[in-house]
Amino acid sequence: MKNNSELTKVNINLFDRIARYYDFPLIKWFFTIAQKKVISHLSIKENSKILDVGCGTGNFLLTLEKKYKTIKLYGIDISKEMLRVAENKLKRSTLLINSAEGMKFKNEFDYIFSTEAFHHFSNPEKATNNFYNALNKKGKLIIVDLEVGFILNFLFHIIEPGNNKIFSRLEFRNLFKENNFKNIKQKRICLIFLMTSGEK
Repeated sequence: MKNNSELTKVNINLFDRIARYYDFPLIKWFFTIAQKKVISHLSIKENSKILDVGCGTGNFLLTLEKKYKTIKLYGIDISKEMLRVAENKLKRSTLLINSAEGMKFKNEFDYIFSTEAFHHFSNPEKATNNFYNALNKKGKLIIVDLEVGFILNFLFHIIEPGNNKIFSRLEFRNLFKENNFKNIKQKRICLIFLMTSGEK
């Protein structure tokens, strides 16, 4: 089993290598549908400050840019190459190289999103605590990650070198509770994703 720093290196190398292929049309189309459904379940106010953690090539931020005109958007990722791709498509988002475990924000954001990235985080507990600290009072955390069952999770862990852990529905709920999130809600999105949200 890889330690935290080893897993981070694996993921940096993995995403630096695949960045140029990550926006393959069919994959991008499916992820965009899922991301739009996530947004449709929320009432995001204009002028909100939003952070996308593990923003990759910026597709979720791009969806937010198109839908909202006055929100302030930020994205962090550990892969320079993924951010390089994102920079070429985004107009109003601020992008930074950083990790969920290494971010030091305090009471800055109204919403924090992590979509299709949480299973790559080397220390999910620390990341979730950092999310709580980075949110304003009443701020919301929304995590969207795979929910594919035990067998597919086991297989995915074998074939995906950067996968750390896919949390179950109950594990996500407990993780949110342990980090003092309230009003925890969960919903399945596009058959294979689970959305878990909570409020600071």
